[in-house]
Amino acid sequence: MLYRQLGRTGIDVSCISFGAGPVSGWAKSKNVHEQIAVVKHAVDVGMNWFDTAATYGEGQSETALGRALVEIGAFDQVHVASKVRLNEESISDIRGFVLRSFTESLKRLQCERVTLLQLHNSITAVRGDQPTSITPDDVLGPNGVLAAFEELRSSGVVRFLGLTGLGDAKSMKDVIHSGRFDTVQTPYNLLNPSAGQ
Repeated sequence: MLYRQLGRTGIDVSCISFGAGPVSGWAKSKNVHEQIAVVKHAVDVGMNWFDTAATYGEGQSETALGRALVEIGAFDQVHVASKVRLNEESISDIRGFVLRSFTESLKRLQCERVTLLQLHNSITAVRGDQPTSITPDDVLGPNGVLAAFEELRSSGVVRFLGLTGLGDAKSMKDVIHSGRFDTVQTPYNLLNPSAGQ
């Protein structure tokens, strides 16, 4: 397995990682033994980066991943990344929503901390310009996402902070140029590599 440094975290992660999202159907499998076997095989071949989110299968992904990592005793061998996505109702209490969402993620994952917590919303000039989009002020403002994320990091339950790089370019740059996030998970398609620019 090849490893590369992740963003500015200083940690090396496997170039091939375990995406526990909805595409594969892994998280929704009814065969728990198969789910565990798949995670064990991933660890055995050197994968050390596991990406999940509260919204993947409405928590099923985090539950299945946590169960598997506990069963094979691999939490100390891997890095787990999860995400928080704000919805329309959460805008009035961003901090409270982030803290509640992440507390539930830790329960589903059956762990005390994660390596990376990412914002799972698009960032645009106006809320709702894209599905689930919020503004740079919602992220960087005094009661915004970043403040809640930094509170979680200060309490030791999160090591690093990240963004899923979705939204309009100017708004994303405003947030990235704050220098307060350690990673940006950029959607990149080999058939349409425009995100690389």
